Amino acid sequence: MTGEAALILIEAGPAGENPALPSETVAWLDSWPTPFKSPAAAADFFGHEAWARGLEERADGWYPRVDRDTMVSAVAELATHSYWFDWGRIRCPTLVVRGVDGTMPEPEVTEMQSCRPGTTAVQVIPDASHDVHLDRPTHLHATVTAFLKHI
Repeated sequence: MTGEAALILIEAGPAGENPALPSETVAWLDSWPTPFKSPAAAADFFGHEAWARGLEERADGWYPRVDRDTMVSAVAELATHSYWFDWGRIRCPTLVVRGVDGTMPEPEVTEMQSCRPGTTAVQVIPDASHDVHLDRPTHLHATVTAFLKHI
């Protein structure tokens, strides 16, 4: 063992390159009608209140706390690099958590399990999107806790 006790991935995997990801992220962030007039208006736009809870009030309305350029930079490396080689070298028990309505492609999850049978567990959280931690925080906590108790 190299020091890792376990790895937990939430709506994330070693997927291949996705050059469109930064521009898709920019388009999504730029589609937000900021400033929002209220948290309720934001919840209507996003389809649930989880993202609305992350807004901050300013003099002229409600804005995201996240910096657009920082978010785009955070996904930039994912757009240019595949992590399958690294995935195959991981030896610790791994939990992959997906939202039932998330963005992780099923073939990627199947490949993850095929590459590392016996060390990769997958849990699908019902009534959750890509933002599992926002949509179902209690269910996510229970899932992670159960996994950690068994390693």
